[in-house]
Amino acid sequence: MKYIKKEQGAYNLHIIKTDLYKTIAVKIFFREKVKKENITKRNFLSRIMMLSTNDYKSKIDLTKALQNLYAAYISSTNRRLGNYLDTSFSLRVLNDKYTEEGNFKKSMELLASIIFNPKVENNAFCDQEFNIIHEEYKGDLNSIVEDKMTYAMLRGLECTSDSVVGYRSIGYLEDLEKITKEDLYKYYQDMINHNYVDIFILGDVNEEEIIELCKNVFPFKTFKNAKEKALVTELKLSKSKIVKEKTNAEQDNLVISLTLNKLTDYERNYPLSLLNTVIGGGTDSLLFKEVREKNSLAYTISSTPNKLDNLIIIRGGITKGKSMEAVKIIKKIIRELSSGKLSDEVLDKAKEYYTSALDDIIESAFQIIESYYMIELLGVDDIETKRKKMLKVTKDEVIAVAKKLKLNTIYVLEGKNANG
Repeated sequence: MKYIKKEQGAYNLHIIKTDLYKTIAVKIFFREKVKKENITKRNFLSRIMMLSTNDYKSKIDLTKALQNLYAAYISSTNRRLGNYLDTSFSLRVLNDKYTEEGNFKKSMELLASIIFNPKVENNAFCDQEFNIIHEEYKGDLNSIVEDKMTYAMLRGLECTSDSVVGYRSIGYLEDLEKITKEDLYKYYQDMINHNYVDIFILGDVNEEEIIELCKNVFPFKTFKNAKEKALVTELKLSKSKIVKEKTNAEQDNLVISLTLNKLTDYERNYPLSLLNTVIGGGTDSLLFKEVREKNSLAYTISSTPNKLDNLIIIRGGITKGKSMEAVKIIKKIIRELSSGKLSDEVLDKAKEYYTSALDDIIESAFQIIESYYMIELLGVDDIETKRKKMLKVTKDEVIAVAKKLKLNTIYVLEGKNANG
């Protein structure tokens, strides 16, 4: 696998040459500093851009065009990465070697149509498309509360902090109702002209041909603002808190946020990953064994490191009325780890779990692109370097990170008739 980066002025072009796949994968990332008022616009915009273009007047036309390109695949995603709002547009298409000459170029032109040629008139998105997406998006926002775990996660993070950490990446209903088709087009222009742009192309490709093709099909003229640090400012907390809400459900949904301050870059990228695996990274984790298997308190339970937010998030579907019993066990697990109770066997299993996850990345072209994007964004190591460094992490280094864990917020979405 050969990695090449070319700074093209308005964008960075990243070429990952490999013959592992019969397809070519493309991802174009747009990123800007998080502003709460832009989150809903961002979600709305990516949805409407994927619906139609001036070249493909409807979703049906777009679908037919993709089928004619040997079932090419396109998608769009939005997320918050630390201090950034990040939107990506993805394309996966069979290499011309397995289709016909020019198929990849046509697929790239379709992707360019989605990005640069939205269906607009009089400096506004068209009424029909705007109204379709508005109603669809409104329905999704209204239904968040029906997905209890998702709702609990959103509320848990909101209770953790009123900073970017607590912002709802899915957006806000009250902001949606304020958006006009003119506002949305203005925001589209701002994204195209001012966001940082990274283009990643992975596959068995020719470097010079890719550079020329991108110049021809992607007319970026981006004016870049000053770079923002992706890492969120550490959260300060004098005392942890418990927040409870009730809902009509057959189980509790528990979300616990643990802050991690004064981490080094090495600790954030290596010992922290292993610590999270030990706590709740799989079926060998302490959460799974102690809360679910031994005490039968959880239907599901796991933990995730939000490295850019300096957090570990524990979440679980807990037996109705038993969340605080689960919290006691979780506190005991954290307390014992921070006091040095960590066996070599447990650490070795965590390393095996992590290296297995690295192997899984190689199976997905888009995951490989994602790993290289993190190198660009955060300066982390490549996959093979990660593997070598992770295997050298010591027990003392993991325990040192465990000592930095502080309980921030316990959020419980209690099932009906649950006891406090």
